[in-house]
Amino acid sequence: MKKSISVALLFVGLAFMHFDDARQAYAFNEPPFDFLFGNHIDTHQQTRLLENGGLFGFLYIIFPGATDPVSGLPIARHPRGASENEECGVDVDCTVGWVMRGRSGEAKFLYHSGVNGNDHPVWMINRVQIPQPGSYTHFHWIADDPDAATQTTDPRAGIIPFVCNQQNAGQLQSAGAADETCPGWFLQLLSVRSFAFEHGGEIVAVRAGFDNATHLNLVTNYDSISDITPTR
Repeated sequence: MKKSISVALLFVGLAFMHFDDARQAYAFNEPPFDFLFGNHIDTHQQTRLLENGGLFGFLYIIFPGATDPVSGLPIARHPRGASENEECGVDVDCTVGWVMRGRSGEAKFLYHSGVNGNDHPVWMINRVQIPQPGSYTHFHWIADDPDAATQTTDPRAGIIPFVCNQQNAGQLQSAGAADETCPGWFLQLLSVRSFAFEHGGEIVAVRAGFDNATHLNLVTNYDSISDITPTR
């Protein structure tokens, strides 16, 4: 137990060491943090490709000014970008919420809208696909739609299935991406501060350290549905 706590504290310390990098790259998507997923996450992420093929960077939040009555923490959410007058460094002041690491992979899209509202899209994988070691609990797809404002800078651009080339999760669902395997990134999130994160109809209290709750969207088993094929 003590070892786990020490490791978490070490990562938190390393996260704070990189805050200068985040401030220097505040002009979003500019070098050295110039990796693009090619969809809506680019409005609130800054990452760079590492020599080992991984991703490293930051996931951003804004504080609308409300307080969560349950936890007493300030409520935060992701900025939505220039189209919603929430461009970081232009319309709103963005804050690093998480340090993010990524490992490339692929997952099968299941659905987007559920009982909790329009939450993060849900993806099905085999357990052996989850990168180890680490706390990779979120998958985000890549897109290279030539008609979009940005395209992914991922090396796999050009071989992305058509239905995966969508700007947001709702479009994945409406485009008929269910049962399609899309390339993307498994992401590990390390919170660097305390706040109450609002997303998909829920508010989740976040504390500094590994965060396996706010963006969890992976399943490894699924009920038999005629339109969904198994991953095994």
